[in-house]
Amino acid sequence: MIVPRISCAISEDQDQHQTLDHRNWVPVDGVEASFDIRHRSTSILLNYFVSERQVRAVNTGFNSPVWEDSCVEFFIRLEDDHNYYNFEFNAIGTVLGAYGPDRNNRKWLPVESLREITTTPSLGKGIIETLEGKLSWTLEIVIPVTVLVHSGITDISGQQAHANFYKCGDKLKQPHFLSWQPVLTDHPNFHSPKHFGELRFE
Repeated sequence: MIVPRISCAISEDQDQHQTLDHRNWVPVDGVEASFDIRHRSTSILLNYFVSERQVRAVNTGFNSPVWEDSCVEFFIRLEDDHNYYNFEFNAIGTVLGAYGPDRNNRKWLPVESLREITTTPSLGKGIIETLEGKLSWTLEIVIPVTVLVHSGITDISGQQAHANFYKCGDKLKQPHFLSWQPVLTDHPNFHSPKHFGELRFE
């Protein structure tokens, strides 16, 4: 099955709103997610909007396994780069960041760089063992381009990139794997850059 890549133009002055419509690998009910994205030349601005029936957020340290919690993710590969960055955030704003060519060859981004990322979670930053019910939460994220430490760029304007955006929660009662661009692999694997969509930072 061939799926055309989604193309998204990212501007400085207007949010580009997108939904995570693809429910990969397992059926899931009661989970919805979307995001807004724009840029400020020197930063990428993301807002995630999530509705789900359970929220878990127990990881609090940089580069801890936030994908086990209620988690949103942003993977990006800049033009002419064979490697890509993965940024992952749980519902209380804990940050994971890495760089490499595939799932098995990742290099953690330095904590001093990850500290530059600003996260503003609607649920606050305290540990959430579990919340259940009809729940909604948001997460505002600002990623300075200086965090892209292997790329050496100072301005994202005019850059071409490929990316995907995700919502997951591996240790929730109902694990799920939502994405912006469909991931056509046999088993759960968000680390699939050939399925990234196109971004243009205008």
